[in-house]
Amino acid sequence: MRKLSATILVLFALLAAETTGTGEVNVTVSVEGFYSDKGFCRLLVYENKKGFPEDPKQAGLILSMEIKNKKTEFTFMIPPGIYAISILHDENSNEKLDKTWYGKPKEGFGISNNPRTKFGPPSFEESAVIIDHNNVEFLIKMLYL
Repeated sequence: MRKLSATILVLFALLAAETTGTGEVNVTVSVEGFYSDKGFCRLLVYENKKGFPEDPKQAGLILSMEIKNKKTEFTFMIPPGIYAISILHDENSNEKLDKTWYGKPKEGFGISNNPRTKFGPPSFEESAVIIDHNNVEFLIKMLYL
């Protein structure tokens, strides 16, 4: 009887993990490669190219997290769709990406799909990820220029 109860409990837990009932997907974004634990890590989720990758007014979701042992992890729920995610190592906690007078980032950043950086930020299309099922996981690696 005890085994049956435990099995039923596990099945209910699995069903709850797979179906949120809200039509949203559980997303986990792991971020590695910070130079230090100073400041905060900010995550911005964009539904289209408008404002991507650094205008927080255009982001559909903004989260902040402490950095520990030069890494951090975000878990959140969003509806299925196509998104691009940008990460900022906000070392001085001013909620923006600090740049030199000629536009070079002074703080670390990361982008979904970990595209190569060229002259300027990667496009929304290069960074876009499809979120279409439960328990999506991404790894974003920090870049410092």
